[in-house]
Amino acid sequence: MAARYVPRNYRWFNKLLRFTFGAWLFSFFRVSVSGLQIARTLRAPFVVVGNHVTILDPFILGSLLKEPVYWITSDGNMRTRLMRALLRLVGSIPKAKAIPDMQTVNWTVEVIRKRGGVVGIFPEGEQSWDGVTLPLIPATAKLLKVLKAPVLAAVIRGGYLSLPRWSWARRRGRIEIEFKLLFTREELKSLDAAEVQERLAASLAHDEYAWQEGARVPYQALRKAEHLELALFMCPECGGIGTLRSSRSRFHCISCGLALRVDGYGRFRSFRGSAPRFENSRDWDRWQALAFAPRLEDFLKERPKAQLFSDAGAMIFRGHKMNPLRSLRSGTLILYAGRLELATLLGERLSFPLAGIDGVGVLKRNILEFYVGHDLYQVRFPFRHISARKWAKGIELLRSGLPAAAKP
Repeated sequence: MAARYVPRNYRWFNKLLRFTFGAWLFSFFRVSVSGLQIARTLRAPFVVVGNHVTILDPFILGSLLKEPVYWITSDGNMRTRLMRALLRLVGSIPKAKAIPDMQTVNWTVEVIRKRGGVVGIFPEGEQSWDGVTLPLIPATAKLLKVLKAPVLAAVIRGGYLSLPRWSWARRRGRIEIEFKLLFTREELKSLDAAEVQERLAASLAHDEYAWQEGARVPYQALRKAEHLELALFMCPECGGIGTLRSSRSRFHCISCGLALRVDGYGRFRSFRGSAPRFENSRDWDRWQALAFAPRLEDFLKERPKAQLFSDAGAMIFRGHKMNPLRSLRSGTLILYAGRLELATLLGERLSFPLAGIDGVGVLKRNILEFYVGHDLYQVRFPFRHISARKWAKGIELLRSGLPAAAKP
């Protein structure tokens, strides 16, 4: 099924989106744009690159350009007939997350060279969890040099605070978009891949909370903290993993009683006397990135064969690229030092040695995905408070070789 897919971008559908959904997005999120003249006078073929902060980024940016944009998107968004049909209408080019995909490259080259179209790329490969631009995929610079087309950069500011990756709740404040011509054809020919990558990273670098310090934009919503535990899964007070919960603007730990609230500027504030250790989710996430590995290592030193953490009610599916996924089993997902297991109610055990797992990532907000060979496995959790990011980070750390995990 995936082999028969051919990206097609229909102008009539893009115009319909621009004047309906696009118009609503600009009104609700109060979008302001600079450099729009550059974007609208640039003639196809060209490439659009942007920092990736919300699920709505392609629709917001696409609504500003005259030419339809073929956005490179995760093939995980195209595994149902409905979504594949909708994303086909806007010319989506599917890409398998975290693993090389030559078909994606071939489609991209075809759009630029044969169709004279516009391709959209988010070089981070996924949305930011904390509003800071992620390290860019190294192969992006090489792809740009192969395409030899002008590159238009779009920097999105205020998008993370408007709709964070971990949230289902929209906030109304302000989104700023800045367009700039990043590379001409001649520059791409003269620069080497390392220079292209360096300039690309510098152009798309953005820190939402550093920007907010100067912008001081309030973001209005009733559920400012709900599902923040999908991103921040480790408590800084007790070290608990998966013990954080949220409700409306409250964020608390069910283990130690830490209780905070999130204000309209995205900052943590005291709630019931609990003083915030971090001012915002970016600072908390930076601490978590450093503290998570030592926490796992200490646990494994004490109990090397015990489970690190588990979640009941998980459902595991198997498939390949855009093909529909098939349900395998449901049960309790368990992470050990050297393997990932699913224990079913019937006593069965599906075991995945960590050494054989590749392409670990999080689809959307809280769906865990990984590859074993050419097979894609997807894990869906029964409750929205269960963090797939916790699982992805745990697997990545163990695969990288924690000292304690390497012991028998």
